[in-house]
Amino acid sequence: MGTGQGHGAELDSGKHLGFWPAQAVVAGAMLGIGIFIAPPVVAAHVTTPGYFLLMWLIGGLAALCGALSVAELGAMMPRAGGDYPYLQKAYGPGVAFAAGWLQLLATFPGSLATMAVGTASYQLPVLLGPEYTSTIQVFGLFTIDAATLWALLIVIALTVINHIGVVLSGRAQVVLTTVPLILFLVTSLVVIGQIGTEGMGRWFAEGSTSEAPGIAEVARAYLPVYFAYSGWNAAIYIGGEIKDPGRVLPRAVIGGTLAVLGLYMVLCAGFLSVFPLSELARAGEVGTAAATRMFGTTGTVLVTVLILLAMLGSINGTVLTGSRIAYAMAQGGDFFQRGGQLHPRFRTPVVALWVQAALAAALILTNSFKELLDYTSSAMLITGSLTVMAVIVLRRRLPTLERPYRLGLYPWPPLLYTLSSLIVLVVLVLDGNFSVYISILWFALAIFAHRMIRGQ
Repeated sequence: MGTGQGHGAELDSGKHLGFWPAQAVVAGAMLGIGIFIAPPVVAAHVTTPGYFLLMWLIGGLAALCGALSVAELGAMMPRAGGDYPYLQKAYGPGVAFAAGWLQLLATFPGSLATMAVGTASYQLPVLLGPEYTSTIQVFGLFTIDAATLWALLIVIALTVINHIGVVLSGRAQVVLTTVPLILFLVTSLVVIGQIGTEGMGRWFAEGSTSEAPGIAEVARAYLPVYFAYSGWNAAIYIGGEIKDPGRVLPRAVIGGTLAVLGLYMVLCAGFLSVFPLSELARAGEVGTAAATRMFGTTGTVLVTVLILLAMLGSINGTVLTGSRIAYAMAQGGDFFQRGGQLHPRFRTPVVALWVQAALAAALILTNSFKELLDYTSSAMLITGSLTVMAVIVLRRRLPTLERPYRLGLYPWPPLLYTLSSLIVLVVLVLDGNFSVYISILWFALAIFAHRMIRGQ
């Protein structure tokens, strides 16, 4: 590991990202495979449509509490690297080191792998048809599962775009996010309008005599909801590349989160309009399944294209933001010094980008989709809670630091967000969720390793 002092260069020093690209990064990072694969998982763990919608509302409000909290951090210290510099200021180098490595090894590569595998498994077969074979022979040397190969190609292609520059990535993000977001919203409202208030009443009549789900079932249902809403903090990872971050960054974080919260509630209501709760639990990838039932073959293809655009936007946003973790850690001496290297022309963290792509590729090759989802979500619960609580810690430690945006209703948003995350983590630990154990173990080992290496 290097000292991190040898580079000192700024990421894309032109600060090219304005409000719309920054908000698109947030909304795009959130609007991913989660909203199409999580609803059946949630439906399997709740007893009525009312509880189903309540889970999504609670998850959205928790994400909004998190977004409101990190907006203050991002406006106060607009840096590349997301959580890492804030955790360093709030808790010291040991916790920042551990959280950074957990994100480097789990959160971002896991998110990329989960979304890429989901896209290659659900959307591409619909669009490619018979040409999308179960296995593909590579250069006559070995065979590989088609979904695995396409997932790898998606990660590589979007890493190349981000390698070339943040401006190109930002423009792609606006298109990949705005088009599907608007069309999904319109389509869902049309579907809900077709069933009317009488149909909505049937949602809540279905299973109305059922008991409320237990706390363990609620925790299992909340984990995929949490994953689906993840990305509300995306803009703070590129704070150093945003124009006028004190004003633009809070608007982008909060605006992007509110847009996705509204869209998700409408989409979930639309799914309930198409499927009874028990059938929704068996739907697999519900976006394509709903399109097939509602619109037939042609409509299925069109909706699948929209889902594919949303997936690519989410993956692109994750590639862009996640690579800034390794870059920031290299600058702080907690990662290999070359991780802080910038491309001489594009001013992008090329080493960090390709390290992230390599880690995502390794996870893709495990072919463990559900385990990847749990692994990534549990890591997010830990690091997200620490970052949100940093707002309270830094208000006490650095009370005089200029804050262009100050969190309203303080301290309730960070407290409510952290409480919801801790409850889920505790229940999942007691329930024996292996992925949570792995994330906690990674975090503890990283703190121990930092103390051994640095003596701190």
